Amino acid sequence: MSFENEWREWHRAREGYAGAEYGPAALESTNWLITEPAAVEGVPGLWALTGDGAIRGSELGASGAVVTLRGAETIRFGRRELRVFDRRGDLALRVFNPRRPQRERFSAIDAYPPREGWRIAAVFEPAQGEIITITAVDGRQHESEIAGRLRFELDGIPRSLVVTRNGQGALSAVFADGTNGIETYRFRFLTVEEPAPDGRAWIDFNRAYLPPCAFSDQYLCPQPPDENRYTSSIRAGERAVVLGG
Repeated sequence: MSFENEWREWHRAREGYAGAEYGPAALESTNWLITEPAAVEGVPGLWALTGDGAIRGSELGASGAVVTLRGAETIRFGRRELRVFDRRGDLALRVFNPRRPQRERFSAIDAYPPREGWRIAAVFEPAQGEIITITAVDGRQHESEIAGRLRFELDGIPRSLVVTRNGQGALSAVFADGTNGIETYRFRFLTVEEPAPDGRAWIDFNRAYLPPCAFSDQYLCPQPPDENRYTSSIRAGERAVVLGG
């Protein structure tokens, strides 16, 4: 398959994921709970933390049924789906609604045409125990160990891209560039191919993709570290969510 066709397959898969019935555009609310039961908008019953890493719903219907959610467990009430969100030990109840207007109006993901010139050669330099501070969109910070840096050139200027390991073990980055807020969303995510044993690597900015918070402001995405903020414009990858009338 050609470079362009591979990209188009990737792009189609991204749009399918983004617009799925219970995909990122369906996130209606993120509800931080305490041990005292409280109502959650659009969902029956009362919800609270159990104190042992789970969320419990009570007074569910006339029978007063009780349910407990933990880990990857989900439950549906009508079309809404409830999931547990674990933020480093702090639990929230997330509500996904396929009828959320932004999901129903989701049409496409606008993206730049693929260009092989945006697949840039780099050298990977692993880091040993280096910690940086990551700030989420709501201002909360946490410390994260980085996997290393990718050294490359952008517009003839030496640059570096700080990468971490995601939950699947792949190298990933959050970056910002000169197109943000004008042509693209405020920042973007990028997964990087595993470098060769000698450190040779590629950064394919054609695969830059929108973070979940571009589809719903109920996500708490990490923002780019200072080192991954570029003044140059990277006109590659996904640009913005397209909503229909």
